[in-house]
Amino acid sequence: MRVCIAKIVILISSQNEPSRIRRYILKMDLLYRLNSGEILICDGSTGIILQSMGCKPGESVEKWGLDNEKVLRDLHSSYIKAGADIIITDTLGGSRLKLKRFGLDLDKETEHINKSLAVIAKDVASKFSKKVYVGGNVGPTGELMEPLGLLTELDIIEVFSQQIKALVDGGVDFIFIETMIDINEAASAVKAARNICDLPIFASISYNPDKNGFRTPMGNSPKQAVKVLQEAGADVIGANCGSVLAAMMPDLVKQMKEAGAMLVVVEPNAGIPQIIDGITVFPQSPQDMAKSFPAIIDAGANVVGGCCGATAEHIRLITQTVREHLGLAD
Repeated sequence: MRVCIAKIVILISSQNEPSRIRRYILKMDLLYRLNSGEILICDGSTGIILQSMGCKPGESVEKWGLDNEKVLRDLHSSYIKAGADIIITDTLGGSRLKLKRFGLDLDKETEHINKSLAVIAKDVASKFSKKVYVGGNVGPTGELMEPLGLLTELDIIEVFSQQIKALVDGGVDFIFIETMIDINEAASAVKAARNICDLPIFASISYNPDKNGFRTPMGNSPKQAVKVLQEAGADVIGANCGSVLAAMMPDLVKQMKEAGAMLVVVEPNAGIPQIIDGITVFPQSPQDMAKSFPAIIDAGANVVGGCCGATAEHIRLITQTVREHLGLAD
């Protein structure tokens, strides 16, 4: 079955078939691989790494990545060479509400940035012989929803729909909603994606350790998040960023699985950020971070990678460690 689907993917991709058919085949391929027990490796940090390469504080990482395309392409490539099966578009802050903070609030500019960054990631992925999936990255708007803020669910869905449509038009293989601190905003993003496309949807929340286990900054538990996100239509539920480090992730994964999460993605940061000489540093070494991933896999994670501060070297050692743990090392 796996081989047949792979052959269909190659055949469809090489012909002038409607994009809807190609997206459907890729959806079946990705979810089939995960549901059959395969572990996929995601990439590492994007924004933090681009900032270390010249994107200055106060600049849009998305616009900077588009203006410095070679740097972005090299970053995407470095993760694939390190072993990543999945790379994520440089669009975490690509909603028009986030871009507006940088004076980039024109609708056409929002659509152009998201679609162009998706096209770049897809083109990089196409250069490799192995199948590399591209996730259209969607992050929080930075605004609060009712009753804490002024934005309604319909407002948020409309904002996310614009971004997600541009990502789909750019050819992404699935939608990756991540770094969310409000499960209601995350659910709104999932609903927007469901309205726009039939691609797989990943939805990942940021958690912090709590006396009761783990909680979002808004006070929600993993059990609550899993219920809300799966009811909204997410295919894969996860955790990234926050202050839950790799060594703590097995316990969080177990809680998500116990809450009914069918498929789980986790991307911990490379340590707790520190400010050294005015520069934000994530101190966990690739070796120290990678050693926690066998336990993360055993706890039930299906997709693993890194978030803030995780470099290509982190991903290389995570890939190596996971493959050795699964008995797949060459």
